[in-house]
Amino acid sequence: MAESGSINDLKKKKEFKLNNTVVLFIVLIILFAVFSYVGKPFFFSKLNLIPMLNNLSFIGIVAAVLTMVMVSGEIDFSVGGNIGLTACLTAFLIDKGMPGWLVVILALFSGLVMGAFNGMIVTVIGVNSIIATIGTMFIWRGIGYTLTNGESILAINPVIDYIGRGFIFKVIPFPIILLVITFIITYLVMNHSKWGRKIYAIGSNPIASFLSGINVKKVKFINFLICGVTASLGGLILTSLTAVGMPQHGQGLELVIVSSIILGGTALGGGRGQILGTLAGVLILSILYNFLTIMNIYYFYIQIVQGAVLILVVSTYEIRQSLAKRRI
Repeated sequence: MAESGSINDLKKKKEFKLNNTVVLFIVLIILFAVFSYVGKPFFFSKLNLIPMLNNLSFIGIVAAVLTMVMVSGEIDFSVGGNIGLTACLTAFLIDKGMPGWLVVILALFSGLVMGAFNGMIVTVIGVNSIIATIGTMFIWRGIGYTLTNGESILAINPVIDYIGRGFIFKVIPFPIILLVITFIITYLVMNHSKWGRKIYAIGSNPIASFLSGINVKKVKFINFLICGVTASLGGLILTSLTAVGMPQHGQGLELVIVSSIILGGTALGGGRGQILGTLAGVLILSILYNFLTIMNIYYFYIQIVQGAVLILVVSTYEIRQSLAKRRI
């Protein structure tokens, strides 16, 4: 009977995720239509849409994998620092004359190391993931400043250029291909694999998951590992788009990414989240910030909006949680 009840609970949660995701995509369509009309003719133009899609690609890639981390009950605030350090390392190695393909490998390997470090602190030492990753965020950014002496370094290389500014069949931006592949893989993992079921189980009840034979620490560690690599991939894309590496790259992006994930319906406490919801959240916030930018809203006003959106999203989540508890 207990097993039957838990299955029914899971079905209800899936129904809620579906409804929440549908609502978000409806909101996305409405916002896109309104912004296209108010911001015409520039908003809905090739000159704006392609750069916007490229910019949201690296945010979406990181958000997709960070969703897995958050569903498991953890969080990684160091992704912005990871992006900054990867950008600095990429530009530094290119400046030293290293081949582009080798730079890409070393940049992604650096993400693997950063992810492993986060995973070790959280799963082995037992430090709270919020504190641990805020700490490593400062470490990664500090290393970036040290590597570049606080200066911007040109990162011009054919391989790096293609990652952020290349096209498939001269039509589809390469970063969008990477974004689509990332979301397809994470969707399949979260919804159609044993690993995904383990992630949801751990986020819902880590103690029960451990007692049922799931290696909780291993799952969380590997999630941090993958998150580190994808954040470095995001750093490579951003470096390509800007053609420079500087420690300021990625600053504040961790809040945008986390806001997108929470907006998509992922629970702060873990156990609930949907990859398609994260995609909708990324798209909504990306077109919102893009619209504010093309309307010549000053950057510091946009920062105010970012902070307000984060508070609004978290507040909405808390209200939904309170209403759900009252129904129970």
